[in-house]
Amino acid sequence: MDPNFNTTVAGDATVTASGNDTIAPSTATGSSETQFEDFGLPLNLTVWFLTGIASLFLTLRIYAKIWRRRPLWWDDYVLIAGWLALVLSCSFLTVCTYFDLGKHGDDIKPSNLSPLLKYSYFAGFFSILAAVWSKSSFAITLLGFSEGRTRKVVWFVLISINIVMGGNALLQWIQCWPTPKLWLGGPGVCWLGFKRVRIINTIVAIYSGSADIFLALLPWKIIWNAKIRRSEKLGALFAMSMGVFAGAASFSKIPTLVAIGNADMITMVSLYIVGTAEGAITIMAASIPILRALFHQKSGPTTPSIPSSFKITVNNSPRNSKV
Repeated sequence: MDPNFNTTVAGDATVTASGNDTIAPSTATGSSETQFEDFGLPLNLTVWFLTGIASLFLTLRIYAKIWRRRPLWWDDYVLIAGWLALVLSCSFLTVCTYFDLGKHGDDIKPSNLSPLLKYSYFAGFFSILAAVWSKSSFAITLLGFSEGRTRKVVWFVLISINIVMGGNALLQWIQCWPTPKLWLGGPGVCWLGFKRVRIINTIVAIYSGSADIFLALLPWKIIWNAKIRRSEKLGALFAMSMGVFAGAASFSKIPTLVAIGNADMITMVSLYIVGTAEGAITIMAASIPILRALFHQKSGPTTPSIPSSFKITVNNSPRNSKV
């Protein structure tokens, strides 16, 4: 292996780079007396638990559409794509634990380091896709009942979040060339060190969290002045505001970014868990408004004047059939 082969992180995945501002290879902890630890099993249990809960919410969302005899709309398809990306991310993390992810650097077998880095790249890539697609799904839902300037703002958020987070996902594959240098070392060039990667990921996390919170609060502007019962209004606002928790998950990723460039790969566990939580919570938040409509319909009739986006509608137009 290339003696200049060093590890850093882009997005939610461990990656490699060479340069003056990178840390030594991730097979050292700085202390030979470090007690043996293995967080591989807790990592697997946590990410799959989060994915399982997100799967339950998505299943109920789809069931709500089928029960109401409504066709799936673009926001449903994009959310399903986000869920598939989340499952793939967790699958690659499970593969990574087979190659000693969750252990201190000194405890990782040298033969496992390259495949560990390679598959962690895929895990991080799909984790980012899960987050951006689930956020996009909620934005598409908002497009269905927003108008005028509000609709333009939603379009801006939708496009910009895909550019920012999509660029972050792409960065993982192009920061070193040729790409296999990321996990094999050898000849090539890396144009980003861990310090720059950390800064980029911090900016992305801030923008992602801000977009979540903005999209979660935007329905207040639309619904607050609607002529509906107060209980209906508060229930709809509560359901549509769950994205605030997705924003909190994005911001909580920032402290875990200290794992970028850390020689001890056990520090990556927290980053992977928070990265998975971001996508999972966003899927749940995007599903809750539809589930509220389902349970509300089963418990009693909806107030006639409630906006069609929050009730069981009789209008078969595509825009009103998605929620």
